[in-house]
Amino acid sequence: MASIPRSASLIAGIGSAFGSVQERAVVMRKIALPVGTLLLVLWGWNYVVDAKIFPSVVLPPPSDVLDMLLMQSGFMYGHAQQTFFECLAGFALAAFCGVGLAMLITVSRIAREMLYPNLVLFQLIPTIALAPLFVLWFGLGSESRLAYAMCLSLFPIVVSSSTGLMNTNPYFVRLCDSLTATRWQILFRVRFPFALPHIFTGMRIGLTLAIIGVIVGEFVTAQSGIGYLISFASSSLETALALAAIVFLLAVGMLLFLILMLVEYIMNYIFSSEDR
Repeated sequence: MASIPRSASLIAGIGSAFGSVQERAVVMRKIALPVGTLLLVLWGWNYVVDAKIFPSVVLPPPSDVLDMLLMQSGFMYGHAQQTFFECLAGFALAAFCGVGLAMLITVSRIAREMLYPNLVLFQLIPTIALAPLFVLWFGLGSESRLAYAMCLSLFPIVVSSSTGLMNTNPYFVRLCDSLTATRWQILFRVRFPFALPHIFTGMRIGLTLAIIGVIVGEFVTAQSGIGYLISFASSSLETALALAAIVFLLAVGMLLFLILMLVEYIMNYIFSSEDR
């Protein structure tokens, strides 16, 4: 009889070890696949350059881009810093206004009937056509780029957030109604925690659009920033510098997404702690 517990513990130990091996394999696959894809792209890029399919002024080798990154890193860091803060500020404004509008649309039927159709109608306008108007309204400074970034990223945040807020489990809403909770209490205590996945999905889309808005604005109005640097390098046929600036832009985007992931983790932790 004593052998049964030993066998069970042995099987459990093997199962846990196998599970940990499987988990490590999943993690390694998630790392290896994108890294392998990147290496394959770099190999193909280098092959195209060596085969002289394109002239070097159009497509320089990866080594030239790396040299440019190493030699001009301090210079490009200053441009990247401006782009980072403009993207962050434009996105923060869009997130604050977008979630606020979604809450208003959720609790007020009149606001929903007034605002939602106009938001959809406004989204039908090609936003690139509004760029000259933002320059006219806000000038050539960072204000026009912030406003344009906010305009681009507002719509997906409002739509995704309002969808999550209005599709909360009706059982919990009716339960709170029976306990005489107000609409705003239901909104913040019930609807908002349930809608967090939708809200942050919209924010991820909005963040991408905010970066695009700032870069487009820097193409047109700025004398500094990653967008200006890409435009200047392309017009001067300094393709290696333009590609190096794009690498810095990728780093800016990754940093912004990491910040958003951290905020999402904190918000989920706060509301899960309240549930406990």
